[in-house]
Amino acid sequence: MGSLRLHARSFVPALLVFGLVACGGDDGSGGPPDASLPTDVKFGDTALVIVLNPVVNDVNDRTVAMPGTARTGVTFTSDDGVSAMTDASGIAVLAPLTAGARTITATGTGAAGTFNVMMAAGELREIAVASEGTTSSIMVNLDYKSNRVTEVNPTMTLTEVNNALKVSDQVVFFKSGSYTGDIDFSGSRVTLFGEGILGGTVTLVGNVTISGSNSRIRGTTITGSLTAPASGIGLSFSRVNGATNATGSDGTFLKNALCGAVTITGSGSYALDNAGAAPVAPSCL
Repeated sequence: MGSLRLHARSFVPALLVFGLVACGGDDGSGGPPDASLPTDVKFGDTALVIVLNPVVNDVNDRTVAMPGTARTGVTFTSDDGVSAMTDASGIAVLAPLTAGARTITATGTGAAGTFNVMMAAGELREIAVASEGTTSSIMVNLDYKSNRVTEVNPTMTLTEVNNALKVSDQVVFFKSGSYTGDIDFSGSRVTLFGEGILGGTVTLVGNVTISGSNSRIRGTTITGSLTAPASGIGLSFSRVNGATNATGSDGTFLKNALCGAVTITGSGSYALDNAGAAPVAPSCL
C-alpha cells in the first residue's frame, strides 16, 4: 500500500484529538490518554505514531523482529529534532516531522538504536518497533494511499455512509459521533478513518463487514461484530465489542481491543498488541 496523506481541507477539524480504544486505564485498556501524549497535532501535520515492543499475538502469521520488554519512558527522537516519550501502553507520537527520509533514535532503559522511515508531507504513518539492547527494528509499517478524502458525519443516513464506502481508492473520514446501522465496505482500498489520531471518538452502532480487498479501519469502536472475508484488510487503534472474524489473507491487526470471540485465520497476517487475542487477555469491561 502507499501512504495516507491527509491534507487540511475546509471540511477537516482543526485538531486531531487523542483517545484510546478500549476500557479501563491508559495501560492499553483504554480511558484518557497518558499526559505525555500531545493533544495539539494539527490535521495535515506530518506525524509518526510508534508502538514500542508490542506483544506478538499467537495468530500472527508473519516473521517479525522479536520485541523487547521496555514499553514506558522510552524517548524517540527524529533527526530533525522532534522528540516524544512512550506512555504506559508503549505509544509515542512524533509531530510535526519534516518530510523526507527521517532517522529515528530510541533512548531509554532497555531500548536503544536507530531506524529509518520515509515521511511524505502531510502523511500520518504508524509503525511497530522492536527495541532491545542497542538495536531497534521496525516490525510492521502501516501506510495508506488515497488521492481522495470524503467526509461523513453522524447526521447522514446509513445509505449515504455505505455509499461512500462503496467508492474504491479513497479515505472516508468519519467525524466524531455515533453511526447507527450495519456498515459494509464493498469498495476496495478504502480506509474508514475515525476522527482523532489515535481514534476513540467514533462509534459504529451495529455490525461491520469488509468485503472489499485492501481496505482498512482505523480509530473506531464497533459495538457489534466485525466480519472480514476480504484479503489485505487492516484494523488498528480500534475496539470491537462483538466477535472478530477475519478469514482473508495478508491482514494487519495492530493495537486493538477485541472484546468478543476472535477468529483470525487468513495466511500471512500481522497481529501485534491486540488485547483479546492470545496471549493478551481481553481488556474490555
